[in-house]
Amino acid sequence: MGKISQGILGGVSGTVGNVVGGSWKGISYLRVKSDHYNDANSDKQISHRAKFSTCVALARSILDTIIRPIWKKKAVKMSGFNLFTKANLQVFDGNGDIADFSQLQISIGDLPLPGNLSIQDDAATEGGISVTWVDNSGVGSALATDKLRVLAICNGEVNVLQGVNITRNAGAANILLPFGPGVEAQVYVFFESVEKGTYSVDQHGTVNVT
Repeated sequence: MGKISQGILGGVSGTVGNVVGGSWKGISYLRVKSDHYNDANSDKQISHRAKFSTCVALARSILDTIIRPIWKKKAVKMSGFNLFTKANLQVFDGNGDIADFSQLQISIGDLPLPGNLSIQDDAATEGGISVTWVDNSGVGSALATDKLRVLAICNGEVNVLQGVNITRNAGAANILLPFGPGVEAQVYVFFESVEKGTYSVDQHGTVNVT
């Protein structure tokens, strides 16, 4: 049995006829129950489910390391998890694969990225990459102490690198990836302001790691 509070203009909780009401984060909502159910097995529906399930699986794998500290801060009237999924769903194809890694958004925020940011193989270190950039400390909210952050994807494995203690003013970093040599890695780098708890957008690079 449903309940209407504060008259017809108030919130609805439960079911009234075929109308279901509730509240999420203080926002009242209404939805209408369907009169019937069709098995959603058209090609378009199957494709959408594959895209959605894979996007959700990725989001769950980085929930504590990326979504809660970064995306949650930018979410308005939705969770950070839902914002990440909404932003990235179109990146996946009908088979649930990432069609274009350069379009995948790992980080969002207002902290400036440094200029001329480059992500390449580190020929001197087996399994490593070299990241270089032009220090732009003092431009906008960019600080010399901002920390470099790295996420890498290889053969379906997603790894948020821990222990990277490189700051913006260093201008370069040599980083050992956890995948070993002889692989193609999708690398995303961004910066975090430890003092302000803010983040930059990310920059992507495809690296053939030797």
